[in-house]
Formats: sequence, C-alpha cells, structure tokens
Amino acid sequence: MKTLLEYIDSKENEMLEFLARLVNIDCGTYDKAGVDQVGDILAERLAALDFDVQRDPQEKFGDHVIGTKPGGGNQHILFIGHMDTVFPAGTVPKRPFRIEGDRAFGPGVVDMKGGITCLLYALEALQNAAPETYRQIAMDVVFNSDEEVLSPTSTPLIARFAKQAQAACVFEPARPGGEYVIQRKGVGKYILTVAGRAAHAGAQPEDGRSAIEELAHKVIALHALTDAATGTNVNVGVIRGGERPNVVAAEAYAEIDIRVADQPTAQAIDRRIREIAAASTVPDTTCELSGGLQFPPMLPTPESTRLFETLQKAGRAIGLDLRAVATGGGSDGNHAAQFTPTIDGMGPQGGGAHSDREYIEIATLAERAKVTALFLAEWSNVQKRQG
Repeated sequence: MKTLLEYIDSKENEMLEFLARLVNIDCGTYDKAGVDQVGDILAERLAALDFDVQRDPQEKFGDHVIGTKPGGGNQHILFIGHMDTVFPAGTVPKRPFRIEGDRAFGPGVVDMKGGITCLLYALEALQNAAPETYRQIAMDVVFNSDEEVLSPTSTPLIARFAKQAQAACVFEPARPGGEYVIQRKGVGKYILTVAGRAAHAGAQPEDGRSAIEELAHKVIALHALTDAATGTNVNVGVIRGGERPNVVAAEAYAEIDIRVADQPTAQAIDRRIREIAAASTVPDTTCELSGGLQFPPMLPTPESTRLFETLQKAGRAIGLDLRAVATGGGSDGNHAAQFTPTIDGMGPQGGGAHSDREYIEIATLAERAKVTALFLAEWSNVQKRQG
C-alpha cells in the first residue's frame, strides 16, 4: 500500500500538468475536432498502460475511445469517463486553465477531466507499484464523446461492456461534500411541437389559432407534474415560438427535462406527458411529441452496497471516512448499473460544473487517485477470495 501512495505522491505535479493539458482543449460535445484531440491524448495514455486501444468512429460527435486489457484471474472491471464538455469552441482562449490558491479553474476541469486524470494515474500507480495485481485484473475503459447530450451513440457501447464486467466505476465528480454516488434519478427528454394558424394580430385575430397560447397551457400542466414526495421533477427548459409580435403564432416548441426516482414513476409520468400533449385547449391546434426516458434510474443493490464497502475500506487505509449519496443528476452510471454493480462520483471534488465558475479542489486530485488505486488492490483481493 505504501508504495502505491508514494508513487501517486511523486506524480502530483505531473497530474496537475496533465489536467491542464486536457482542460486547455476546447471539446464541447459538438466540437468533433476538439473531442478527438482529447481522445488522441487518452488513447496514447491507455496504450502506455498496456491496453489495446480502439476507436468507435462517429460522424456528429468525437470518436469514442475504448481500451481493453486482459487479466490473469477471475477479475473484470469497467471504467467510464466522458471527454466532452458543455462549452462551445472559443471558451478556452477566454478562460484557460488557471490556479488560484487551493483551486484550479477551467472548462471541464471537474466535469470530468479531473476524474479522467484520477483514473489514469491510479492505473499507472498499480502498473508500476503493484504490477502483479495490475496483471490480474481484466479492465475495460470507455471514454465516450456524447455524455453531455445523454449519450445517444455510446449507450449501446457502455451496455455491452457493462454486461461482461463484475463491477463498474464512473469518474464523474464527487458530490459537494466529497461523497460518492450509488443512486441516481432517471433522466428523460421530450420535445413538444405545437402547430396553430397564423393571422394578423390586430386586423383579424379571430382567424388565428395561437400555438404559443396552446403551449402555455401545456407548460403549466407539465410543471404541475413535479412532485417532491415521489422525487419527480419536470422542467420545461426551452421554449420558442412565433415570428413577430403582430402575428398570431403558427408554431411553438418546447424541450422538457424529467427526473424520476424509479421505473414505475417514469412510466406514469410518460403517460401523463402524452395525455397533456394530446389534449387541446386552443381549438384547431395540434401537437407532436417525441422523446422519452434516456437514462434509466440507477438504484442501489446488495451487490453495489458491498462494492462500496470495499471502497470504504480503501478510504480508511488513508484516514478517510467515505460516504455515498443519491443525486438527481444522471450519468453513464445509470446505464452501467442496469447490468453490473456500479459506483459513480469517483472523480475529485469541486464545484460550479457547467458554468464559468467551474473549479477543482487540487488536493483531491491525488486523494481520489489514491483511493481508486487502493480500492482496485482491495477489490482484486476480494475477487481472489471469492474464487
């Protein structure tokens, strides 16, 4: 154990330099060139860690980077991290990586370039300081390019690797108090398009059928579905409609985000959304609805609880009392957890994700790498005992 920790301690400055290198690349989800540039760096690091590296080519998004490493025993684990951020091209020149006191700032620094850095250096520590353990564990790594838009092309990839793994670790950032994540709400996205009839708003308003008015009724009904008692959140986050203020709107559009605690609730909310879409308050308007649940709920299981207990043991070895929480946000852990015990929030601590205030607590970069390395060593021993 001491050797593992000493190795990571010796790499702290290098870890920060590597993180800066990743952060200083614009790689918003739709910036394919930028995401692929990050993918090139990560592919090179995985190859140095004895992984066979493949690309899953994408046209719209960056290529997914997949690493596979065989093991010598009955141990098979999956690691997941996303390369994309929510920030458009041109963000890095405006606010590149910088350090202020105990924090580092920059686009994607905690969500989730910090987590990717923790993973790579934890694996490097095992490879160099505990080589026999490293050889024993079969590992798969999926670095995907589209998580920030709900992983439309990488979900089947994650499912395929999760089905063959005994456990999965997702390197999203830690929660605000450093907690790991063992439960996430399901996440859905719907799109409503309302069609009405245009008319002159002053001369002949009676000839018009306002799509905006119809959508307004639907928005109120949709928000009324939010229910704290069942952990349900429905949010109409985007609306558009009309062309001019003196024209009765012929079209209106809305994007709806839902968060649900479990699958029965998801099904009930889906039914209600479809009923609201089908109902009409303004005569002669019509509505089209698309979308649905995209991240299924991630629920704790006895197996995932035992997996987290192994992680807690690793934390105690360096004086940390690790805790796990439920969160309303979704991640690729939602997908992996449908097939294998999963721990999420393996990345470092920070805050301000998806904003110009995004930061990482620098000390937790090495700390979480240490916990991950110790966890893998302990998990390997548990698998050996279970034979």
